[in-house]
Amino acid sequence: TADSNGRDIAVLLGNGNGTFQVAMGFAAGSNPISIVAADFNNDGKMDLSVTDLTTDNAVVLLGNGDGTFRAPIFYSVGNSPYGIASADFNGDGNIDLAITNNGNSDIAVLLGNGDGTFKPAVSYSVGDGPSGIVVADFNGDGKMDLAVSNYDSMNVAVLLGNGDGTFQNAVFFPIGSNLEGITAADFNGDGKIDLAVAGGNSNSIAILLGNGNGTFQAAQFFTVGNYASQMAAVDFNNDGKIDLAVTDTFSSDVAVLINNTQMPKPVRGIPIWDIL
Repeated sequence: TADSNGRDIAVLLGNGNGTFQVAMGFAAGSNPISIVAADFNNDGKMDLSVTDLTTDNAVVLLGNGDGTFRAPIFYSVGNSPYGIASADFNGDGNIDLAITNNGNSDIAVLLGNGDGTFKPAVSYSVGDGPSGIVVADFNGDGKMDLAVSNYDSMNVAVLLGNGDGTFQNAVFFPIGSNLEGITAADFNGDGKIDLAVAGGNSNSIAILLGNGNGTFQAAQFFTVGNYASQMAAVDFNNDGKIDLAVTDTFSSDVAVLINNTQMPKPVRGIPIWDIL
Protein backbone atom coordinates (compact mmCIF):
# COMPACT_ATOMS: atom_id res chain seq x y z
CA THR A 1 0.00 0.00 0.00
CA ALA A 2 1.06 3.60 -0.65
CA ASP A 3 1.30 5.91 2.38
CA SER A 4 0.94 9.47 1.10
CA ASN A 5 1.70 10.91 4.55
CA GLY A 6 4.60 8.65 5.45
CA ARG A 7 6.57 9.01 2.20
CA ASP A 8 6.84 5.27 1.77
CA ILE A 9 4.99 2.13 0.81
CA ALA A 10 4.05 -0.66 3.19
CA VAL A 11 4.44 -4.32 2.23
CA LEU A 12 2.61 -6.94 4.31
CA LEU A 13 3.62 -10.52 3.51
CA GLY A 14 0.80 -13.04 3.71
CA ASN A 15 0.82 -16.02 6.05
CA GLY A 16 -1.42 -18.05 3.76
CA ASN A 17 -4.34 -18.18 6.20
CA GLY A 18 -5.83 -14.75 5.63
CA THR A 19 -3.49 -13.00 8.07
CA PHE A 20 -0.39 -10.92 7.35
CA GLN A 21 3.00 -10.24 8.87
CA VAL A 22 3.97 -6.87 10.28
CA ALA A 23 4.27 -4.20 7.58
CA MET A 24 7.68 -3.39 6.12
CA GLY A 25 8.26 0.14 4.81
CA PHE A 26 10.19 1.09 1.67
CA ALA A 27 11.02 4.64 0.59
CA ALA A 28 9.08 5.71 -2.52
CA GLY A 29 9.46 9.47 -2.93
CA SER A 30 7.73 12.27 -1.06
CA ASN A 31 4.01 11.67 -1.59
CA PRO A 32 3.24 8.16 -2.93
CA ILE A 33 -0.35 7.84 -4.14
CA SER A 34 -1.02 4.74 -6.27
CA ILE A 35 0.84 1.47 -6.72
CA VAL A 36 1.02 -1.40 -9.19
CA ALA A 37 2.88 -4.72 -9.08
CA ALA A 38 4.43 -6.46 -12.11
CA ASP A 39 7.68 -8.08 -13.24
CA PHE A 40 9.48 -5.19 -14.94
CA ASN A 41 12.86 -6.86 -15.47
CA ASN A 42 11.68 -10.36 -16.44
CA ASP A 43 13.46 -12.14 -13.59
CA GLY A 44 10.33 -13.85 -12.29
CA LYS A 45 10.18 -11.62 -9.20
CA MET A 46 7.45 -9.09 -8.52
CA ASP A 47 8.46 -5.44 -8.73
CA LEU A 48 6.53 -2.29 -7.79
CA SER A 49 5.87 1.08 -9.37
CA VAL A 50 4.39 4.01 -7.47
CA THR A 51 3.17 7.47 -8.46
CA ASP A 52 4.75 10.29 -6.44
CA LEU A 53 2.37 13.25 -6.50
CA THR A 54 4.81 15.83 -5.13
CA THR A 55 7.97 15.15 -7.15
CA ASP A 56 6.13 14.46 -10.46
CA ASN A 57 7.80 11.08 -10.77
CA ALA A 58 6.97 7.44 -11.22
CA VAL A 59 9.00 5.39 -8.77
CA VAL A 60 10.15 1.85 -9.60
CA LEU A 61 11.30 -0.60 -6.92
CA LEU A 62 12.72 -3.86 -8.25
CA GLY A 63 11.96 -6.90 -6.12
CA ASN A 64 14.53 -9.21 -4.58
CA GLY A 65 12.12 -12.13 -4.53
CA ASP A 66 12.02 -12.38 -0.73
CA GLY A 67 9.48 -9.65 -0.10
CA THR A 68 12.05 -6.87 0.01
CA PHE A 69 12.85 -4.29 -2.66
CA ARG A 70 15.85 -2.41 -4.00
CA ALA A 71 16.41 1.33 -3.85
CA PRO A 72 13.85 3.39 -5.80
CA ILE A 73 14.46 4.54 -9.37
CA PHE A 74 12.71 7.73 -10.49
CA TYR A 75 11.18 8.58 -13.87
CA SER A 76 9.79 12.01 -14.72
CA VAL A 77 6.22 11.65 -16.01
CA GLY A 78 4.37 14.97 -15.68
CA ASN A 79 2.53 17.23 -13.28
CA SER A 80 1.04 15.53 -10.20
CA PRO A 81 1.01 11.85 -11.25
CA TYR A 82 -1.87 10.00 -9.63
CA GLY A 83 -3.21 6.72 -11.03
CA ILE A 84 -1.06 3.96 -12.50
CA ALA A 85 -1.57 0.78 -14.54
CA SER A 86 0.72 -1.72 -16.25
CA ALA A 87 0.54 -4.07 -19.24
CA ASP A 88 2.43 -4.92 -22.42
CA PHE A 89 1.26 -2.17 -24.79
CA ASN A 90 3.50 -2.95 -27.77
CA GLY A 91 3.62 -6.75 -27.73
CA ASP A 92 7.35 -7.07 -27.10
CA GLY A 93 6.90 -9.16 -23.95
CA ASN A 94 8.01 -6.35 -21.63
CA ILE A 95 5.73 -4.63 -19.12
CA ASP A 96 4.95 -0.96 -19.77
CA LEU A 97 3.39 1.75 -17.57
CA ALA A 98 0.53 4.20 -18.02
CA ILE A 99 0.09 7.03 -15.50
CA THR A 100 -2.48 9.79 -15.07
CA ASN A 101 -1.06 13.29 -14.58
CA ASN A 102 -3.71 15.02 -12.49
CA GLY A 103 -2.18 18.46 -12.96
CA ASN A 104 -1.53 18.17 -16.72
CA SER A 105 -4.84 16.79 -18.03
CA ASP A 106 -2.93 14.00 -19.72
CA ILE A 107 -1.48 10.55 -19.23
CA ALA A 108 2.11 9.40 -19.58
CA VAL A 109 3.00 6.10 -21.24
CA LEU A 110 6.42 4.62 -20.49
CA LEU A 111 7.46 1.61 -22.58
CA GLY A 112 9.53 -0.94 -20.71
CA ASN A 113 12.94 -2.12 -21.85
CA GLY A 114 12.58 -5.47 -20.11
CA ASP A 115 15.46 -4.87 -17.70
CA GLY A 116 13.60 -2.76 -15.16
CA THR A 117 14.19 0.51 -16.98
CA PHE A 118 11.78 2.50 -19.13
CA LYS A 119 11.87 4.75 -22.16
CA PRO A 120 10.99 8.46 -21.73
CA ALA A 121 7.32 9.19 -21.14
CA VAL A 122 5.00 9.96 -24.07
CA SER A 123 1.92 12.03 -23.24
CA TYR A 124 -1.71 11.77 -24.44
CA SER A 125 -4.47 14.27 -23.67
CA VAL A 126 -7.37 12.76 -21.74
CA GLY A 127 -9.41 15.51 -20.05
CA ASP A 128 -9.27 17.62 -16.91
CA GLY A 129 -8.10 16.21 -13.60
CA PRO A 130 -7.42 12.59 -14.62
CA SER A 131 -7.35 10.31 -11.61
CA GLY A 132 -7.87 6.57 -12.15
CA ILE A 133 -6.70 4.45 -15.07
CA VAL A 134 -7.38 0.88 -16.18
CA VAL A 135 -6.06 -1.36 -18.97
CA ALA A 136 -8.24 -3.77 -20.97
CA ASP A 137 -9.11 -4.75 -24.55
CA PHE A 138 -12.30 -2.77 -25.13
CA ASN A 139 -12.75 -3.46 -28.86
CA GLY A 140 -11.70 -7.11 -29.02
CA ASP A 141 -8.74 -6.64 -31.35
CA GLY A 142 -6.21 -8.21 -29.00
CA LYS A 143 -4.49 -4.88 -28.30
CA MET A 144 -4.41 -3.21 -24.91
CA ASP A 145 -6.56 -0.08 -24.54
CA LEU A 146 -6.83 2.49 -21.74
CA ALA A 147 -9.72 4.08 -19.86
CA VAL A 148 -9.22 7.11 -17.63
CA SER A 149 -11.59 8.65 -15.07
CA ASN A 150 -11.50 12.46 -15.15
CA TYR A 151 -12.33 14.19 -11.88
CA ASP A 152 -12.76 17.75 -13.16
CA SER A 153 -14.28 17.15 -16.59
CA MET A 154 -16.60 14.49 -15.10
CA ASN A 155 -16.16 11.96 -17.89
CA VAL A 156 -14.30 8.83 -18.90
CA ALA A 157 -11.67 8.99 -21.63
CA VAL A 158 -11.07 5.84 -23.68
CA LEU A 159 -7.89 5.52 -25.74
CA LEU A 160 -7.76 2.55 -28.09
CA GLY A 161 -4.34 0.98 -28.48
CA ASN A 162 -2.61 0.58 -31.83
CA GLY A 163 -0.61 -2.42 -30.63
CA ASP A 164 2.75 -0.70 -31.07
CA GLY A 165 2.77 1.21 -27.78
CA THR A 166 0.88 4.20 -29.17
CA PHE A 167 -2.76 5.11 -28.66
CA GLN A 168 -5.52 6.80 -30.62
CA ASN A 169 -7.03 10.10 -29.55
CA ALA A 170 -9.29 9.90 -26.52
CA VAL A 171 -13.05 9.43 -26.94
CA PHE A 172 -15.12 10.77 -24.06
CA PHE A 173 -18.13 9.30 -22.27
CA PRO A 174 -19.98 11.68 -19.89
CA ILE A 175 -20.74 10.70 -16.30
CA GLY A 176 -21.66 14.00 -14.63
CA SER A 177 -19.81 13.69 -11.33
CA ASN A 178 -16.27 14.09 -10.01
CA LEU A 179 -14.68 10.74 -10.78
CA GLU A 180 -12.09 8.82 -8.78
CA GLY A 181 -11.18 5.14 -9.27
CA ILE A 182 -12.03 3.02 -12.31
CA THR A 183 -12.01 -0.70 -13.07
CA ALA A 184 -12.93 -2.94 -15.99
CA ALA A 185 -14.60 -6.36 -16.24
CA ASP A 186 -17.41 -8.17 -18.03
CA PHE A 187 -20.28 -7.46 -15.63
CA ASN A 188 -23.17 -8.79 -17.72
CA GLY A 189 -21.61 -11.91 -19.23
CA ASP A 190 -21.85 -10.89 -22.88
CA GLY A 191 -18.12 -11.28 -23.52
CA LYS A 192 -17.55 -7.52 -23.79
CA ILE A 193 -15.55 -5.48 -21.32
CA ASP A 194 -17.51 -2.97 -19.23
CA LEU A 195 -16.40 -0.14 -16.95
CA ALA A 196 -17.18 0.74 -13.34
CA VAL A 197 -16.27 4.21 -12.10
CA ALA A 198 -16.33 5.65 -8.57
CA GLY A 199 -18.39 8.83 -8.53
CA GLY A 200 -16.62 10.60 -5.69
CA ASN A 201 -18.92 13.13 -4.04
CA SER A 202 -21.97 11.89 -5.98
CA ASN A 203 -22.22 9.03 -3.44
CA SER A 204 -22.49 6.53 -6.27
CA ILE A 205 -20.70 4.40 -8.81
CA ALA A 206 -21.38 4.41 -12.55
CA ILE A 207 -21.54 1.28 -14.71
CA LEU A 208 -20.89 1.69 -18.44
CA LEU A 209 -21.67 -1.45 -20.42
CA GLY A 210 -19.33 -2.05 -23.34
CA ASN A 211 -20.53 -2.50 -26.91
CA GLY A 212 -17.45 -4.52 -27.85
CA ASN A 213 -16.16 -1.95 -30.34
CA GLY A 214 -14.52 0.48 -27.92
CA THR A 215 -17.71 2.43 -27.23
CA PHE A 216 -19.96 2.26 -24.19
CA GLN A 217 -23.63 2.63 -23.32
CA ALA A 218 -24.95 5.44 -21.12
CA ALA A 219 -23.95 5.22 -17.47
CA GLN A 220 -26.17 3.47 -14.91
CA PHE A 221 -25.77 4.66 -11.31
CA PHE A 222 -25.80 2.81 -7.99
CA THR A 223 -25.60 4.48 -4.56
CA VAL A 224 -22.82 3.17 -2.33
CA GLY A 225 -22.14 5.64 0.53
CA ASN A 226 -20.79 9.10 1.20
CA TYR A 227 -17.77 9.37 -1.11
CA ALA A 228 -16.92 6.53 -3.49
CA SER A 229 -13.19 6.61 -4.18
CA GLN A 230 -11.50 3.34 -5.15
CA MET A 231 -12.87 -0.01 -6.27
CA ALA A 232 -12.03 -3.63 -7.06
CA ALA A 233 -13.87 -6.08 -9.33
CA VAL A 234 -13.85 -9.66 -8.00
CA ASP A 235 -16.26 -12.60 -7.79
CA PHE A 236 -16.74 -12.54 -4.02
CA ASN A 237 -19.42 -15.24 -3.75
CA ASN A 238 -18.08 -17.69 -6.36
CA ASP A 239 -21.20 -17.59 -8.56
CA GLY A 240 -19.28 -16.77 -11.73
CA LYS A 241 -20.38 -13.12 -11.76
CA ILE A 242 -18.08 -10.18 -11.14
CA ASP A 243 -18.93 -8.19 -8.01
CA LEU A 244 -17.57 -4.86 -6.78
CA ALA A 245 -15.99 -3.54 -3.58
CA VAL A 246 -15.95 0.24 -3.21
CA THR A 247 -14.09 2.28 -0.59
CA ASP A 248 -15.84 5.24 1.05
CA THR A 249 -13.31 7.94 1.93
CA PHE A 250 -15.49 9.85 4.38
CA SER A 251 -16.97 6.95 6.35
CA SER A 252 -13.90 4.67 6.09
CA ASP A 253 -16.27 1.87 5.07
CA VAL A 254 -16.19 -0.59 2.19
CA ALA A 255 -19.40 -1.22 0.23
CA VAL A 256 -19.74 -4.63 -1.43
CA LEU A 257 -22.09 -4.86 -4.41
CA ILE A 258 -23.15 -8.37 -5.38
CA ASN A 259 -23.88 -8.83 -9.08
CA ASN A 260 -27.40 -10.18 -9.72
CA THR A 261 -27.15 -10.13 -13.49
CA GLN A 262 -28.69 -13.16 -15.19
CA MET A 263 -26.02 -14.93 -17.22
CA PRO A 264 -25.15 -15.13 -20.00
CA LYS A 265 -27.61 -12.69 -21.63
CA PRO A 266 -29.34 -10.26 -19.27
CA VAL A 267 -32.40 -8.31 -20.38
CA ARG A 268 -31.21 -5.18 -22.19
CA GLY A 269 -27.72 -5.82 -20.81
CA ILE A 270 -28.38 -3.90 -17.59
CA PRO A 271 -26.98 -5.46 -14.40
CA ILE A 272 -28.95 -5.28 -11.16
CA TRP A 273 -26.98 -4.97 -7.96
CA ASP A 274 -27.56 -5.70 -4.30
CA ILE A 275 -25.64 -3.63 -1.77
CA LEU A 276 -24.45 -5.41 1.36
